[in-house]
Amino acid sequence: MALWGTSRDLRDLVQGVDSFPKYRLLSRLMQAAERHVSDCSQLTPGLVGKYASMLGLLRPQQQERLLTTAIGFANSSNEASAIAALSEKMAHLNEGQRERLIDCATSCSTSRDKAEAIGALGAGAAHLSEPQRDRLVAAAIGMGELHMPIAIARLSPGLAHLSEHQRNSVVATAVGINDGQFKARAIFGLGARMAHLSESQRESLVVAAIGLTYDDKARAIKGLGAGMAHLSESQHERLISAALGLARDGDKADAIAGLCAGMAHLSEFQRDRLVAAAISFGNVRATGDAIAGLGAAVAHLSEPQRKSLVAATMDLGDNFFQALAIAGLGVGVAHLSNSERESLVVAAIGLGDSWHRSRAIEGLGAAAAHLSDSQRESLVVAALGLGDNFDKASAINGLGAAVAHLSDSQREALVAAALSLSSDDGKAHAIAGLGAGVAHLSEAQCDSLVAVAGSLGVETFAISGLARELQNSLA
Repeated sequence: MALWGTSRDLRDLVQGVDSFPKYRLLSRLMQAAERHVSDCSQLTPGLVGKYASMLGLLRPQQQERLLTTAIGFANSSNEASAIAALSEKMAHLNEGQRERLIDCATSCSTSRDKAEAIGALGAGAAHLSEPQRDRLVAAAIGMGELHMPIAIARLSPGLAHLSEHQRNSVVATAVGINDGQFKARAIFGLGARMAHLSESQRESLVVAAIGLTYDDKARAIKGLGAGMAHLSESQHERLISAALGLARDGDKADAIAGLCAGMAHLSEFQRDRLVAAAISFGNVRATGDAIAGLGAAVAHLSEPQRKSLVAATMDLGDNFFQALAIAGLGVGVAHLSNSERESLVVAAIGLGDSWHRSRAIEGLGAAAAHLSDSQRESLVVAALGLGDNFDKASAINGLGAAVAHLSDSQREALVAAALSLSSDDGKAHAIAGLGAGVAHLSEAQCDSLVAVAGSLGVETFAISGLARELQNSLA
């Protein structure tokens, strides 16, 4: 259970227990954030977005300043971007501030920006009143076909908090779109929210998806993969058959990758068909894409299926797609044998290009808990040996998730490498990643990261990453 319920609770707690190292560090981050937010002239849309992620750490005056800046940008695209960031922290805004966000979103000067802003507010739907939700739904489905799908797709995170009538209006509008590309975009956005739809609403989305063609059909099926847990066996089979029946390899690979999100709910025969199709393409791009997508489903595959995926990854002759496949399989490393993990690690650090090695290491980082000591050491050494500033930063960022499973010397080496990167953006990216392991770093290491995070020219990325993890570790 969290130790606080409101931004005021959190601030009071942070300021009242300064003797505890993590609270002291969080307090320092909060002060750094407020220092930058106080200067409105420096608040670009990107910075508003970064600071919005820490809205609960800011004083009411700073929260108001951030909101006023967000809805005051002359460019509606900047307004939409800032509104999207603030909408995810709607719980920290008062009723009047929420109303002002909706007013701004529904009055953006261009249709696309209006669609982006209206849809983004769906993330904060739980904290809106019924009339405010009505306004959002009416504005979303009342747009022209060109931008309506954007609004519908982005509004989908709020479906759980809409009334049955509001949900029905959204789904009916989505499947009634005439243009295939726009319809696919809307269906894709609604796919992950199947739990909040009725049986008839789910069926209408499946029918609409299967009725599309080529990449539009692939995109729609991919989106529905996230909602497979809430579809029937018949609907599963129809979607799989439609995916495997796509004529173009790229479309088929895209659909397969999407359906993997629902692998736990498929039969053994259906899983077999998807895996067999994934490794039998005639080009490396489709194979790499499909295997990368299957990575998240490894826990639900049989031993022969897993072996075939790893073997196919080793056989890919293209560094880019091999890195992509290795990173994808990294999600499922816990369910691979030690020899299969070894194959992935060796392949990752043996890729010829620094960028490719970096992406593969970054992908395997999150799975380090399931690697052996020697495998973790190999990844750390390879990461530290990368020459390019941002490639090294990306690898360190990925390994941040593994900090709990690294030795003291490995942690120290990663922190030192992050702080010694030559560019501010590289440092920020690496520090934000190491934030995932902040609970396992020493006080001195945390002190060093916080000191640099608060002073960087692109400080917001580093500050927000560290602040998020410090809050999580104290919850």
